[in-house]
Amino acid sequence: MRIASQRRKPRRLLITGAAVLLTVPVAVLVSSTPAVAGTTRFERPTSISYTDAKQPTVAFPVGTTDRVPVGTWASDEGKHTSRAYFTFDLTPYQGKDIIKAYGVTGESSVTDCAQPRKIEIWRTATPAQPPTWKTAPRVYERGGDVFNSPACPASYLELDLTETLRQAVADGQDSLTLMARIAGKHEKNKRLSRWITPLGISIESNAAPDVPSALTVAGLACADGRLIGTTVPVLSAQVTDPDKLDGFAGDQVTATFAWWPADRPTERTEWTSYSTYAPRRISYTVPEGGMVHGGTYAFSVRAADQHASSDWSPECRFTVDTVRPPAPTVTSTDYPAGWSQPGHGGPGIPGAFHLSAPGADDIAGYYYGESGPYTYVAADESGLATISHAPTRSHSNRLYVQTADHTGNRSAQTTYEFTVRDTAPRITDGNPDGAIGEPRELTFTPGMEDVVEYTYRLNDGDPATVPAGTDGTATVTVTPRKSGWNRVTVTSRTSGGLPSGEAQLQFYLATEPTVSSEQYPIGGGEGALVGTPGTFVFRPGMPGVTEYVWSVAGGPERTVAAEADGTASVTFTTTFGGFHWMEVYSRTADGTVSEAASAYFEATSWAPTIESADYPIYQQSGGPGVAGEFTFRPAHDGVTGYVYTFEGEEERTVTAGADGVATINWTPQSYPADRSGWVRLTVRATMGSIVSDGAEHAFVLNRLAPTVSSTDYPPTGGGGPNIPGQFTLTAQMPGTTEFVYRYNNEERTVAAGADGTATITLTPRYDGGHYLYVSSRTASGITSGEDYYYFYVHYQG
Repeated sequence: MRIASQRRKPRRLLITGAAVLLTVPVAVLVSSTPAVAGTTRFERPTSISYTDAKQPTVAFPVGTTDRVPVGTWASDEGKHTSRAYFTFDLTPYQGKDIIKAYGVTGESSVTDCAQPRKIEIWRTATPAQPPTWKTAPRVYERGGDVFNSPACPASYLELDLTETLRQAVADGQDSLTLMARIAGKHEKNKRLSRWITPLGISIESNAAPDVPSALTVAGLACADGRLIGTTVPVLSAQVTDPDKLDGFAGDQVTATFAWWPADRPTERTEWTSYSTYAPRRISYTVPEGGMVHGGTYAFSVRAADQHASSDWSPECRFTVDTVRPPAPTVTSTDYPAGWSQPGHGGPGIPGAFHLSAPGADDIAGYYYGESGPYTYVAADESGLATISHAPTRSHSNRLYVQTADHTGNRSAQTTYEFTVRDTAPRITDGNPDGAIGEPRELTFTPGMEDVVEYTYRLNDGDPATVPAGTDGTATVTVTPRKSGWNRVTVTSRTSGGLPSGEAQLQFYLATEPTVSSEQYPIGGGEGALVGTPGTFVFRPGMPGVTEYVWSVAGGPERTVAAEADGTASVTFTTTFGGFHWMEVYSRTADGTVSEAASAYFEATSWAPTIESADYPIYQQSGGPGVAGEFTFRPAHDGVTGYVYTFEGEEERTVTAGADGVATINWTPQSYPADRSGWVRLTVRATMGSIVSDGAEHAFVLNRLAPTVSSTDYPPTGGGGPNIPGQFTLTAQMPGTTEFVYRYNNEERTVAAGADGTATITLTPRYDGGHYLYVSSRTASGITSGEDYYYFYVHYQG
């Protein structure tokens, strides 16, 4: 079919945020304005079709992205008159208030933009099947006219459908069908016909918040007979709203708290919270003086958004009880109070502690603990409790205890102080000066009676158990293989199964090797010249060393075998001046590893200096084909030559004069576009067999790309599609013999004239902006950098 449309010059359109609705891939949007309640969804039709008076018994269902005709239009088959039908699912809006609803469509083509826009939207009955012209559904009322727009075709058009949606939802409809047509008597006018995109509806709706739930008072869930221990409780409730959408913020809601004395409901106090996004637990603190001890109160909560409120929640009742129980009394025959030595029991040996609160008539239990009253034990009917507690340390100990009543009120804290006997064994080290890997004989002596065994551990190794002799002692041998701090722990046990406290023996094993060098003094001082091989001697810090592992400046680790006396020598050649860091550790044949030694030394720099008037450092100059002179000067007597390289090229050498100075000439062969013209020259001096650290000289090449001019197609615009034009290329690089140019992804060459210019002819195929890319070459293959010429081709309409 052929659709006529007015040809227009391309122009930029400012598309509003609402226009985005036409291209949103999902049908759910949420307003970004925090103060707006409810949610906004962009609903796409569940069914789209159009009818054709030329084929009155045929329905034309289409997809969600297809365009549909409205009005009278022509094709090769003749004249057609069409109306479009769009059906929407309204089930998500049942029981909700419709706040705003806007229909959104757009024009994909227009027969005559000089004619007025006459698109109407009508509400119809919802057909069971896509309708035909002959079976068109019943029309109810006009929903409205599409708002006008100065654009044509207009990619975004809208109309107000608020009342239409409100009425459909109020009538309990599960679906809504809207018909688009050209208005009444204009429907047969071919000049007014359009092809439009499927109608969508942006619907802002709102449901009332849910009744608040999960009410709490003073952090406790509401329950019959609830007691709280404060006159300023925190009341809270969980507030939710049906308008919450997954992945997005839902409604902003408030919670209104109402509370009153249970026997005086008219003395009601209400407080409304700030607005916040649901779901949210919202809290309110009853102000000072509002409640009193012994009073019974009730509270209820309701939620509201900008448009609707929930019902009040079921009430929550509670009674205020702020009387604290008395502090407890603590007694124990196993661990009597006081600091008398040597104490009783021992670490890990449990004892019975009796807890009571004389004179109290409401005791639920007690909180107790060695570091604070954190563990709870319930009291019996008489308000008493007995706990079993095993101290964890010897000498001075404390037990902290509080009484708790049935409300949860706690008493002042009682501190029970007692002394625990030191039962830990004693450890005697038979080889206190032993080195790593050397055995140590340890003797364990009991710290309590009737010891039958000891359990000990070296560092993080597995524990071992040995029996005690008839005198209660035991002897074991340990062989520490860990550098640095080592620890032996030991406990004992009696024949009755009582444990002792823990004893510890700690000792330090220094195992790191030492490093020395004649050429490079360790720890500071001026070292040899960079490039001078240095000998480094490693000496052991523990017995049995068979090899050393070393590295410099975080480089790769290397291994060297130790001599019979445990020493080793390595040679290292520096490549840069300044401080160096060497790390060394040793190993024995059985795999014992020493601590690492860090050695610092300094190498003396003698990097040369680089000078160039043709290519000054950090400046832009020269370019491809432009020779430059570079002078290398020594930083130390005796320099015989230099090793140098220009970035991207092979390394070269030059012999120095008697004064140690050398001069080279260099001609760039191309422009390094991948480095934006930057070139880095690296130079090292040589003196006999040693090489200095490097000096760098960085600079930027000029592109020397050809210039382009054209009177037919100046940058400001000219010519038109399929109109040839001449362009003059002028060389900037010395010795240019040809130009290389690219246009429309085709590369060509043209010879340069004796005056260094060439003229080419190009024929643009379309209007708008164009780019011509140009570079040049010499007969020897030197290439300039590439530049471009931008020109604009006028539209010829």
